Amino acid sequence: AEEAMSIRYGQFCPVAKAAEVLGERWTILIMRELVLGTTRFSDLQRALSRISPSLLTKRLNELRDCGLVIQKKVPEQQRSEYRVTAAGATFCPSS
Repeated sequence: AEEAMSIRYGQFCPVAKAAEVLGERWTILIMRELVLGTTRFSDLQRALSRISPSLLTKRLNELRDCGLVIQKKVPEQQRSEYRVTAAGATFCPSS
């Protein structure tokens, strides 16, 4: 059912791919949280309490793979931080 909701452009253009990813359920809300300064997975999950951990992981990986988000390992800790890239910021209006 979720696949029926998504938009597919069938192009390899980075803009088309980003539009496909942003059209997926939860993705725009994840981007909102990242733009507002949330960086840790656990904080994203708390802010978006109804998203499952596996779906949050999938969406973050999709955002990373299309260049809208970077994932940075925190030295000496078993966690990552997520940040919006310059390309990702162009898809999100500033507040």
